Amino acid sequence: MKRALLAYLGHEGAAGAVAAVAARLELRGLFEGPGLHLFAGDRVAHRVMPDGAILLGDIFSATGAACHSPLDGWGSFLAFGREGRGWRIDRAPLTGLPLYWMRWRGGTLCASRLEPLIGLVDAPRIDWDFAAQALVYSNLRTERTGIVGLRELQPGMRLLWDGDEPRTDMLWSPWEHVGKVRSAGVAELAPELETRLIGATRSWSSARSNIMLELSGGLDSSIVAAALAGAGADFTAVNFVTQGADGDERPYAQAVASHCGIELIEAELTSSDIDLVAAPAIVGPRPGAYAVLRGIDHAFERAVGGRDVSVFGGIGGDNIFSFDGTVLPFLDAARTYGLGRRAFEVLRDVARGGGATLWDASRLAWQAWRRGPRDGWRRETEFVRQEAIPSSPFAHPWDEGAREHAQAKRNHVEAVRRILDFVDRPLRWADRDVVAPLLSQPVVEYCLSVPSWTWIEGGRDRAVARAAFARRLPPEVVWRRGKGRIESLATRAYLRQRSEIRDLLLEGRLAAQGLLDRVAVEDYLARDLADGDFLYFRLLEIADVELWVRSVEGLGWAGASFDQRAY
Repeated sequence: MKRALLAYLGHEGAAGAVAAVAARLELRGLFEGPGLHLFAGDRVAHRVMPDGAILLGDIFSATGAACHSPLDGWGSFLAFGREGRGWRIDRAPLTGLPLYWMRWRGGTLCASRLEPLIGLVDAPRIDWDFAAQALVYSNLRTERTGIVGLRELQPGMRLLWDGDEPRTDMLWSPWEHVGKVRSAGVAELAPELETRLIGATRSWSSARSNIMLELSGGLDSSIVAAALAGAGADFTAVNFVTQGADGDERPYAQAVASHCGIELIEAELTSSDIDLVAAPAIVGPRPGAYAVLRGIDHAFERAVGGRDVSVFGGIGGDNIFSFDGTVLPFLDAARTYGLGRRAFEVLRDVARGGGATLWDASRLAWQAWRRGPRDGWRRETEFVRQEAIPSSPFAHPWDEGAREHAQAKRNHVEAVRRILDFVDRPLRWADRDVVAPLLSQPVVEYCLSVPSWTWIEGGRDRAVARAAFARRLPPEVVWRRGKGRIESLATRAYLRQRSEIRDLLLEGRLAAQGLLDRVAVEDYLARDLADGDFLYFRLLEIADVELWVRSVEGLGWAGASFDQRAY
C-alpha cells in the first residue's frame, strides 16, 4: 500500500478506527486535526501549499509563477483544504489521483483503493444497476461505482464536507476549451503542440530518476519517446513482442529507440500469458481492465524484474489527437463555413483519410446529417437481455454543455472520457508510479481547441501531432498509418478457453440476475470464428464484469453494509 491513501472527514469519535486501519496498512499520518484525519503510503508525495491545503501527488505551475493554491497548477493530485467549518478535496483534472468516498459514522470516509475500507465497513452490496450499465455502456465512468453507497470523486471535481452533508462541485470542464477554436492550419498549430507536450513531459520527468517507457512503435508512444528525449530525460523503453506478425512492432520501436539514443528492452508476450477466466488479483470498486491486457501485465513484470520504475506511456494519444475516422469533421466544417470551398476541402481530406471516394464520403455525410447528433453514450447491446438494457446512461458532469457543440467535438470529448477509464486500471500499475504525458492538462486543453477538421488535414489522421514531431521521429514512424494489434494473440486465448468462458457466463451471477441473453451467448460460443469476427471481445468484456462481481462477493465481508444510514 505504498501509494494508497485513507482519510476521514468527520467527528473525532470515529477517527480512532480509521487510524488503526491506517497503522495496520503502514500508512503514515499526514494530518490529524479537527475534522480531518489523513493517511498515505510512503511513496505518495505530499506538501503543504501556501494557502494551507495539503496536496498529495504532483502539481506544476500553469503560468510559471509559484503555485499558491491547487487552482494555480495542474498535475496529478488530491488537495485537502479548509472550507468554512468543514473541508474540501480537489481532484486534478484528467490525471488526478483516484478517490472513492462514502458516508460513514456521520462523516465522509475516503480511500484511493478498496482495501483500506475493508477494515472499516463490511458487507459491500453489488449495485446491479451499475452492472447493467457496465454491460451496455463501455468505459462510461461516472461517480457511481459497482458497490452501493461508494462513489468516486471525478477528475476536475471538488468534494465539500460542511460538517454535516457532503456534496460535489465541478472545477474544470472540457467545453470551455472546445469553445476556444483556433482558426489556423496544421503548420501554425503544430509548433505550439510540440512546445506544450515537451514542456509537460519535462515537468513529469524532472523529479523522476528511473523512467521506463512502454514503446509500442505506434505513433502515440513514439511521440512520448520524442518528448522525453526533447525534455532531456534519462529513460529506457520496453516493447512487447507477440508471436503473431500483427503484434510484432520491433522494427518501428527499434527505429525510435535508435533515433532517440535509448536502450530498448524486448519482452515476449505469448497467449499462455493470458488467462481469460482468472479472478482479478486486486479487486477494485469497478471491473478491471480487459483480461487480454493482463498478459501484458505478466510480460511487464518479467521485464521490470521487481525494480521500482516510473512507467510512462502513450495512453490517450488516439483520444486527445481526435482519431475520429468518421465524416463528422466535414459536417463540423460545413456548420462553421457553410457549404463552400473550405468545407469541401475537408470532405476531400476525410475521404482520403478513410480510403474512400468523394462520392462515398458525400453519401455518408448526408446520412450522418439526416440522423443528426447522437444523444448520449454509445450503446453496445450484444448478448444483453432486451429487458435489462438501461433506458439511459448514468449522468456525468461533462454532459452539461455538450448539446451546444457539433457531434465531432462531442466525439472528441467522449474519447477523452473513455481513456480516463483506463488510467488506473492495469494490474502492473498497482502501487507503481504511472505517468500519461499525453493526458497532461495543458496538452489536452490545447488539443480540444483544435478544430476537428484540422486533425485530418491533408488526409492524415492526427495531422497536428504528426507535424509537431516530424523532425524528432523517423519518417517511417511519424507518417505510418497502421499500428500493431494483438487480435491473433487474443483469438488463440479465446479459442483455448472457450469452454471455460461458456461456464463462467452461463452459470454466473450476471445470468442469474437476468442480465444476459443466454441463448445468444450460447449460440455464439458454439460456432466457429470467421475471419474478421471479433465480436468475442464483447464476451470478454462481459466476462470481466462477471469475474469482478464474483470477486467482490467472494471477499466474505459480513456486517453493516456500505449504504447504511444509521450511525
